[in-house]
Amino acid sequence: MLINNIQATSRRKTHGYPKLPHHDIPNLLRRNFNTDRPNKKWSIDISYIFAHNGLKYLCAIKDMYDKSIISYSISSFIDLKLVIDTVNKAIKSVPYKYRKELILHSDQGWHFTNWQYRQILIDNKITQSISAKGSSVDNVPIESFFSCLKSECIYRINKLDKNDIEDKVSKFINYYNNERLQEKLKELTPIEFRSLALKSLF
Repeated sequence: MLINNIQATSRRKTHGYPKLPHHDIPNLLRRNFNTDRPNKKWSIDISYIFAHNGLKYLCAIKDMYDKSIISYSISSFIDLKLVIDTVNKAIKSVPYKYRKELILHSDQGWHFTNWQYRQILIDNKITQSISAKGSSVDNVPIESFFSCLKSECIYRINKLDKNDIEDKVSKFINYYNNERLQEKLKELTPIEFRSLALKSLF
């Protein structure tokens, strides 16, 4: 560069501006996943289920108290309907008297900041909480379930077919809720642990 009289041109420095949040939803949990009863803290998210000939999307809601999967939906499309269907199933399966003071926590995905999703929670007296930006550990409860599903089921299937995903996931969730013992639940299944708590409360 010196021999050929070439001089590098420095780019002009620009000032960065902080990105304003695209929502006003607080992070109520702040990684405090402990709770003293069922239906007080739920966690929701979407995960990809890959097959050799395509993929499907799984949206699920997990109760942080007993680790049970409250509801789930599977779709070929990662759209708002997938999330709303999952929430509506949960609302239908757990009457309001059992879920007073419920907080539903999610990440900052567009589905969870959409006005339709937010309105469903408001209409059903569910308090919304959302993870801090770029902090995946803020929604660990449901992420740990997805990891369990994939390591104990999906990844063990040789050449999984897209058309079999719904059946495989359904059977695993039934096993996870009703048969899989968990050390943190005093060697009970999520549904057994949940039932004992509900009996003592109601």
